[in-house]
Formats: sequence, structure tokens, C-alpha cells
Amino acid sequence: MARSCGIRIGPRRYELVVLDGSAKKHRITAYRSGEFPLGGDDPAEDAARELRAAAKAHNIPRDAVAAVIDSGHAAFRRLTLPISDRSKIDQVIKFEVEGMLPQWNIDDVVVDYHVLSQDENSCQVLVSAVPKQDLAAIIAICERAGIEPLEIELESSALVNAATVSEICHVDDAQLLVHVSDHSTSVVVMDAGEVREMRVIHIGALTHDVAQHGAAEDLDVEDEEVEETLDFIPEELDPAERARRIDQAIKRIRRELGRTISAARTLHPIDAIYVCGMELPGLIGSDVQDVPIYLLDCFDEDGGQPADGFGQLVVPYGSAVRQLGGGLMRPSLRREELHYSGAFERIEFPLAVACLLLFAFLCTINILQNSERHSLEVVANRWLRTSNFNMVGSLAKGRAGNLNPAPDDIKAYADLFEGSPPAGDSDRTYLESMRYVLGMIQTKILGLQRELGKDSGIDQPQSAFVGTVLVLSVLESNPAWRPSIRSVKGAYQLGQRGREDSVKVTLDLTFFAGSSIEATQHYEAFRQALESKPWFVDFTEKKSESIDGGKGINIQGLPVTVDVSKYFDSLRPGRVAQSSKRD
Repeated sequence: MARSCGIRIGPRRYELVVLDGSAKKHRITAYRSGEFPLGGDDPAEDAARELRAAAKAHNIPRDAVAAVIDSGHAAFRRLTLPISDRSKIDQVIKFEVEGMLPQWNIDDVVVDYHVLSQDENSCQVLVSAVPKQDLAAIIAICERAGIEPLEIELESSALVNAATVSEICHVDDAQLLVHVSDHSTSVVVMDAGEVREMRVIHIGALTHDVAQHGAAEDLDVEDEEVEETLDFIPEELDPAERARRIDQAIKRIRRELGRTISAARTLHPIDAIYVCGMELPGLIGSDVQDVPIYLLDCFDEDGGQPADGFGQLVVPYGSAVRQLGGGLMRPSLRREELHYSGAFERIEFPLAVACLLLFAFLCTINILQNSERHSLEVVANRWLRTSNFNMVGSLAKGRAGNLNPAPDDIKAYADLFEGSPPAGDSDRTYLESMRYVLGMIQTKILGLQRELGKDSGIDQPQSAFVGTVLVLSVLESNPAWRPSIRSVKGAYQLGQRGREDSVKVTLDLTFFAGSSIEATQHYEAFRQALESKPWFVDFTEKKSESIDGGKGINIQGLPVTVDVSKYFDSLRPGRVAQSSKRD
């Protein structure tokens, strides 16, 4: 079964989840949460060492890993575009959102989007922008740890995928999804099972710890864009001060959640708040503006999750589910300018094996082809000498050839293959020599035909007489008809503008019958009989007039176009049976 891994990499903590199964039915086979070491000389290397140990201990599937970063790095904007084609949106999204991100240079951020709604001519998208240097820092840590994430996404999108897979969000209600991280809190407004809004509160469960930043030169990172995201040391606080700061953080988060509920534009009233991530005392079980707060439990009853503290695994779980094909959102923060770390190394060994197999296959084909070519040359030599003997003959054996007298050039070429060993044709193989002899014979035949007047390139005009007889034979074929021909003309028509040559037969005739209706039926039957013939080309309807007494109809100047050459083609061998069957 398929395996995937989601890893959330925060400023101070990390969590990973390994899934085994499919998008609809899966199970957690491994999970881990921990803190990065603090106070070291190289925080990035310490974090990479911690991730490397976690990956090795839990045997993560390295070919299906997705990384999740803190939503505090991102900015979210709503944008309406007068287009709905995704390929065109990809081309213009950065230019359209540039004026809404004054805090950044648009060339220094990666922009992704999620379509909220669309019609044929416009769409509304939720844009997320993340600085490239923040992504580069996470990628650098993963590279040091020997992990190559296929994709990087924000906590907010992974949160949505986890909630939608667990069917917490329904089409007839609305709710808030909240993830409490180290230094930020992600908030997603869901309505009718769709994303309506995203925002980030820059307060987290560890915001009360004051960071003391270290020197940038302490990090041994090759890329200048990689920043020191982990080089801080929390200040030691007394218990009372720590409790006061935590209480302030919770009050601030509750106040921001209340603002989000008041400002939310949803079709249904928000009836629940689902919280996951790091625990804040007294938050779960309370309410904000009479909206209850619950723990976001997106796991099955026996899904492999721990009994307690599983809220921290929701975001990496959503990222791992996305790798299996589940979830609602498909974010892509590695869409532009970022080098795919280790891309060639991933395929280097399989590519080398494929090249070796291809080389061995080509060598085998070469050996077989050479053996087959040698066998063909031996057989072709025997056939060529026998053919030359039958064509040219042999004076010594008193046998005349089939070409008598043989043309001098053919006889001279045949002499090249006599003797032991034969001189042969140095410019051609035996098979090519046989084809060359065949070409010389065909050239002689064409020359004789031209001398006899055949194949002169001048086509004889089609016979107007034959065309007239063909039309009259159809008229005579049905004894029930009683036609009277007053005039008949046949004329040859030269084909022009891509049309073939033809014969036009013009008739003045009368159909006699018991009534004009019956005569009209005979006339229609005559037309259908003409159209069934292989040589028929065109039949132009003419207005008929009833004769006196109503015992027939007159047709004046009825044109019928036929192709006489098709009639003669139908008489050739192999087509006589088909022609007779149609007739």
C-alpha cells in the first residue's frame, strides 16, 4: 500500500506523521513530536540532526514527504480576476497581487492561490504569499537532514485538508478551524464545506518566551537567502510572569477569534470552533460569542493516533493525507524560482541502470541484426545468381535466357556476379543488387511501351455513346415502366477545377402509366436506379408536367451526368463480381 509522510517544521517544535493506505482508508503507522535543540553554535544543523534522527527512527517514506511551515510567514489576500482559465491565472497572479503586498518586493515572494468561486468570465481567489528566504531556510534544513519534501505548504492549508477528510465540515453549516503553533495561530473560515477566508494571528503557544537572537554569521549555510529561523534562546521567566503572559496570549487569541466571527461573510451561521495544535489552558471547552470551542479530532477511532496530545498531529496528518490524494486544497509553494533539491540525485541511479539496460539491449539487437544480415546476403547471392542465369542464359551450356537477346547493360551487370569469388557490386548489397536489376528491367519495359504508343500520357475522351447507352439501359431495365423518349443527347465534358471528365446525357421523355401519381413513382424509381450505379455522378431534378388525361408525366431536358471510366473500371478482373452484384 502507499505510504506518505507529513512534517510540520516550526520555529521551536516539529511533528511528523506517517500514513499507510489510501486517501479514503489509511492508518497512522508512526508519529513523533519534539523540540529543536536550543543554544547551540549552529541551530540549523542542530535542527537538521534532530529531523534526521526522527526520520531514521520511524523509517519515513522519503519519496513521499511534504513539509508544513508556520503560517506566520505568510500573508493572505482575497482577489477577484476577470478570467477563469487557470493557466492564465498563473501568468498574472503575481502582477495582480503586487499592489496588495506593500511590505514585500514581489520578486522576493512565492505566490500561490486557491479558487474560492468562479464562473465563465471571472473568479475569486484566495492568495497566499510567502518570502522566498523563509522557504529557502526550511529547504536548507531538510537538505541537511537528508529529506527531500515533494511539496511545501502552510499550516492553514494542511489544516483544511485534515478537516475535510474527517468530514467535520458539511454543506449546511459553517465553522472556524484553528491551529495554535509556536508563535502564530492559523484561522480558516469554512462555509458549506468550502474555504471562505484565511488569516493568521501572530500569537502562539510559546509567544510568552522572549527570543534572544544570535549572530547570523554563526550559521554555516551556503545560500545567502537562508535566514536564521531557529537561533533564539528563551528568556527564563518566573512562574507568575509566565502564567500572566500565557493568559494575555489566550485573551488576545480569543479576542481575534471573536473579530473573525463578527467579520465572517458566510451563508450559514458559524456554529463551532475546532482547535488543534499546541494546547492553551482553558481554551478548549469554552466559547467565543456563544460559539463553542471543540478539539479538532480528525482521526478514526482506531487510526493509530495517541490517546492524548493528538491535536499537535492534525496539521502533519493533513499534509500526509494530501500526498495520498485526499483533501480539498492543492497548495504549491515550490512552484517558482526554488531549486528542487536533489532532483538529479533522485534519478541518477535509476537512470544509470536504465542506460546499462538500454546498452545491453542495443548490443543484443546489433548481434541479431548482423547474423540475420549475413544469412540474407548468402540467400540473396544464391537468388541473384539464379535470377541472372534465367534472364541472361549461358552460351557455354547452350541455354538461352528469358531475355533474348538480353540488353547489354543488364548482361554486363549480371557478369559481375559470375566467377568464384564474384566481383559483385561494391556500392550495393546483394538485396539492393536484385532491386537494381529489377529497376533496369522495368525501365526497359516502359521504354518498349512508349515505342508501341502505350502510356503516352494522353487520355482519350470519354465516349458519349457509351454514357448514353448506360443511361438508356437503366431506363430499359424495368419492364413495368412505359417510357417514351422524344429526344436524347450525349456530350463529353472536360474535367476542370479538380473535377473528373464525364459525359452529360440530356433526355426529353414521357412516363406513361395509369395515373400521373403512378408515373411519378416510376420516375423516382428511375432516379434511384441511376444513383445505385457506380458510374453515376449527378442527377438534376426537373419539374414534371402531367399529360392530358392524367395518364403520365412529361420531363423536359432531364440532365444525367455519368463517369464512363468508372464503368470500365468495374469490368476489370476482380471487380466483375461486385459490379454484377450492384447491377
